[in-house]
Amino acid sequence: MNKEDFINNVFNSVDGITKVIPNNDLFSRIERKIARKDKVSIQTIWLVAASIVILLSLNLVLLNYFAKSNHSEIASLELVINKNNQLYK
Repeated sequence: MNKEDFINNVFNSVDGITKVIPNNDLFSRIERKIARKDKVSIQTIWLVAASIVILLSLNLVLLNYFAKSNHSEIASLELVINKNNQLYK
């Protein structure tokens, strides 16, 4: 019974609470804040897009350059180390 009394006390604890009445101007202030969006200019969007394209292009060029140079270095190193193709003696 003690557990049920506790549960009933918790449920009945909100009986004496009065309803809060909001300010009349509150709804209009909320609507104004929603309507007031910070808009990004088209010029800024194009600048960001161009920057991304330039960075991606630069990354691809550098990746291609280093992939070719690394391959030739590995091939020359392989020729110096491996004089014959015998796997077993």
